[in-house]
Amino acid sequence: MKKILSIFLIAIILISALPFSAGASFNSLMETEADIVLLVNTDSETVILDKNADKRSAPASLTKIVTCMLVLENCPDLSVQVTCKRESLNGLYAMNAATAGIVAGEALSIENLLYCLMLPSAADAANILADYVGGNIDNFVVMMNDFVAELGCENTKFVNAHGLDENPNGYTTANDLYKITKYALTNPTFKEITSTSRYDIAPTEKYPYTRYLHNTNKMMNPGIRDYYHKSVSGVKTGTTEKAGHCVITTASQDGYNYMLIVMGAPQYDIDDDNVEENVAFTDSKKIYNWAFENIELTKITNTTDVVTVVDVKYNSKIDHLRLLPAEELSALVPLGTESGSLIIRPIESKTPKVVKAPIKKGEVLGKAEILYGETVVETVDLVAAEDVELNIFLLIFGTIKDILSTTIFKILFAIAAVLLIIYILLIIRKNRIIAKRKKIRKIKG
Repeated sequence: MKKILSIFLIAIILISALPFSAGASFNSLMETEADIVLLVNTDSETVILDKNADKRSAPASLTKIVTCMLVLENCPDLSVQVTCKRESLNGLYAMNAATAGIVAGEALSIENLLYCLMLPSAADAANILADYVGGNIDNFVVMMNDFVAELGCENTKFVNAHGLDENPNGYTTANDLYKITKYALTNPTFKEITSTSRYDIAPTEKYPYTRYLHNTNKMMNPGIRDYYHKSVSGVKTGTTEKAGHCVITTASQDGYNYMLIVMGAPQYDIDDDNVEENVAFTDSKKIYNWAFENIELTKITNTTDVVTVVDVKYNSKIDHLRLLPAEELSALVPLGTESGSLIIRPIESKTPKVVKAPIKKGEVLGKAEILYGETVVETVDLVAAEDVELNIFLLIFGTIKDILSTTIFKILFAIAAVLLIIYILLIIRKNRIIAKRKKIRKIKG
């Protein structure tokens, strides 16, 4: 039953998330240093910023989002104790991996291991959980790839449970990570864990000290002014040499909700204070400040605005018909956008130049796109502004005229003309022969 519910929920997420609505992608209004950026308003699934969102990149510890979700979906009792196998720790310290200091033979609850996994981004917790859920880590990696495939991720491949660069063949994209994270956030436990700033684990038989776990997402830490943003919660950070600095966050303010994915960010001293800054955090903070200060939900169409006019056939009173937006639409656009900044442009391939009576007021006759600059913000159906009655005589006359102007009629007419000429020539020839025969008889007689 739980499996069926999970599949059903995945389907709902996919339907709601893909494709994104005709989003804004106001890339020209925001400069970022990170290689990959995706900002999505999760209220409307509108893409606000999209910089290389389909570019494949190493996943780093963002991998652990999938690790966490597979554990949550396969372990109904998070109080179960799991003992660390020695092989789960192999190679981690040589790779300078972040760990929770778990030692071989130490037993921790699944819940505690999940907090180790997601807050300090512990690679040892990732391997321990992967081995426990999958039977071995290789099996777990297969489960990971099956999981993201079910979510519709076509540009993601995981090669381990922790995201380290030990295998160069792993990759993902910001768009795929959006699908994964959107689904993960429907799980209350996942959301609770990833939004936690600090979590303490009591001493164990193998580890006699309290573990104080701190979330690596420094945007949630009010003590770090360069990064902190009051509206940010979760979700996961990641850093490797191949991936650069990465972070996935969500933020809510003034009724607007966003998810932001930043990948491939550098680290350097931005403000000459002799301290190198993580640009994944500084870019994220800048983007959120810009979005909350400059993007607002604005009415972009009125049902009384004339978008275009089209020619009318078969009506004696109306030669041109006005087309209006079918509905009043609102979209997320830059603050202070006036009607002059938005352009409603008919889509030529979907809007005829000529329509035929009869036509009912409100009948859909075309489609238009609403643009902010070169960005398509939304599309809308175009409908007739009034009724157009049919004039039967004009219909008959027009139909005849149309028939006469068709290529096939012209061909048939030409064939008929040729045949008529041939017939006339044959008649003339026949008459000449008859006349000639009469003349011969007359001479003989």
